[in-house]
Amino acid sequence: MQSTDNHILESQLLALTRAAMWDEAPSAEGLPLSEEEWAHLHAMACKQAVEGLVYDAIIRLPKDLLPPATVMKAWIADVRNLEHNHKRQLHALAYISTRMEAEAHLQPIVLKGLPLASLYPHPEHRRSGDIDLYYGSRALCTAADDMIESWGWPISRNLSHESLYNMGDVVVEHHGLLTMSHVWFRRSRLTSWTERLLAQSGSTTEVMVEGMPVRVLCPELDMVQMVCHIMKHALNEGIGLRHICDLALYAARHHDQLSGGELKKTLTRFGARRWTELCLCYCTERLGLDARQLPWPMKASRKTLEAFHHEMMQSGNFGQMDERNISRPTEGRASQLFTARRIARNVWRYISLSPLESLGWAAGLTATRLAGK
Repeated sequence: MQSTDNHILESQLLALTRAAMWDEAPSAEGLPLSEEEWAHLHAMACKQAVEGLVYDAIIRLPKDLLPPATVMKAWIADVRNLEHNHKRQLHALAYISTRMEAEAHLQPIVLKGLPLASLYPHPEHRRSGDIDLYYGSRALCTAADDMIESWGWPISRNLSHESLYNMGDVVVEHHGLLTMSHVWFRRSRLTSWTERLLAQSGSTTEVMVEGMPVRVLCPELDMVQMVCHIMKHALNEGIGLRHICDLALYAARHHDQLSGGELKKTLTRFGARRWTELCLCYCTERLGLDARQLPWPMKASRKTLEAFHHEMMQSGNFGQMDERNISRPTEGRASQLFTARRIARNVWRYISLSPLESLGWAAGLTATRLAGK
């Protein structure tokens, strides 16, 4: 499909996503589409991990503007899979949380995932990956890991203080660090600061996720871990539109709880303030976030916003459908060099926004890849 057509379909993708996010009726502008265009739009929505959102907008269109049956059938199948995964995650989270508290007096803090899904008009249509749990410190994470092993569940631990295990078809990840700086002289200081903050009252709160009480971070800390998580993946394999939709809805829901002065200082401490401003400016420019709901007045250059949009459309969710990876070597030194070059391009793209974090991330990850680890 021609690049002009891609640009038109990207605009349609954003319009439908925006309508679903804010629970509004979609515009008929630019419709109807041909069967080929609908099929391509479906593929784009999957690549950006917003297929459920776009579906919610599409089904509110007049009947004569709906996709043809062949495309709609595939789309419905995707949405049913999202719904099944959502139910499995709710069940897994309830089981793990209840058992952890009963047997080890550990209260998991849920990062991203299901609490973010609850911000959407139809939570079951947000695509979710792992269940991410944090316990307040590395020591408590280790205790949680030990408890999982005592249940007879195999668990994989890595040097980044992260642990993975499966509960049926659901992948669960324990995080020993809330967010990790890639600048060596900043790393231990930020870890200590985060753990001290989490030991204080008010650092976490309880929200209801479909009738289930869930422990989450206070809005300020949650915003910090969210934007740092997005930045990490943008520098590495790439992000999808869903990451930015999450951020837009979170900013809208919690705008009265996010103190501009305090949040700005915290993000500066993590080297993520300018990155946050870029992401939130994109939310106001492309995703309908009211600028009055920003924690403080923000701006980003048109050139940087366009580059951010273009890269996100190309890479998609974690780079899983990035067409630039089709020719990637599958093994050996060539594969490692391919990864190193991709990281270098991403760092160059965003270095002005977070120079120390970008360079630290690139140096550490490239060294690991070239060492074959």
